[in-house]
Amino acid sequence: MKYSNYFNIGLALAVLAGTGCKTHTTVLPLSDGYEEVSHPHHTLIDDPEPPRISLQHRDRDGTLTHIWPSLYGIDDDVIRGDLAIFVAEKAYVEPDRETRPRLFGVRPPELPLDLTDEVLWRWTKANGKDFGKALGRLTQIIPVEKNGGLEMRFQFWSNPEFGKEPEDWPDNSTLQLSLEQVEEILRAVKTKGVIEKDLRWHSRYIGEKY
Repeated sequence: MKYSNYFNIGLALAVLAGTGCKTHTTVLPLSDGYEEVSHPHHTLIDDPEPPRISLQHRDRDGTLTHIWPSLYGIDDDVIRGDLAIFVAEKAYVEPDRETRPRLFGVRPPELPLDLTDEVLWRWTKANGKDFGKALGRLTQIIPVEKNGGLEMRFQFWSNPEFGKEPEDWPDNSTLQLSLEQVEEILRAVKTKGVIEKDLRWHSRYIGEKY
C-alpha cells in the first residue's frame, strides 16, 4: 500500500505537470508583415512572470524572419513600411549576462542594427553632454512617432553617489529626428558597424563601437 500511494502521488504530479503547465505561444500581427509573439513561461505558480515577447516578420510568400527573441517593452515598436524601430533586451557582460534596453532598426531579411550609441551620440552633441557619461547613465530609450519623424525619449539615472554634489543631468530628455536623419543613422551603423552576437540570446546583429 505504501508504494502504491507513492505511485499515485507521482502520477498525480505528472498529470498536473502535463496539464497545468501547458503554455502556448500567441501571435499578434502588427503591420507590413511584422508580428509580436508571446512566449508564456512554464510554471506551476499562480502568478507567473509576464511572457517573453519576440519580434518576427512574415513575408508575403510566407517566409518567416526571426528578428529578436525578447523585446524590452510592449508598444515600443514604430513601423513605417518595411522599417521597424524597436526596443529590445540585449545582454552586456559575462557571466551574469544582464540585459538592458537597446534601440534597434531592421529591414528584413537584413540583420537588426543597434542604433543606441549613434542616437545617443547625437543627443549629447545637441545638449553639450559627455557621451561616456550619457551611456553609463542611460536607463531607457523609447521611439515615438511625432511631427512627421521620430522623437527619441531618453531616461537617465541622475542621482549622484552618496556624499557627492548633484550634477547638472536630466532625468528625462528627448531628441527629435526627421525621417531623413533616421535614414542617416541607419546608414552610419550599417557602414561602420560590425556583426556581433548577443551574449544571452545568441542573436546576430550589427553593432557600432564608440
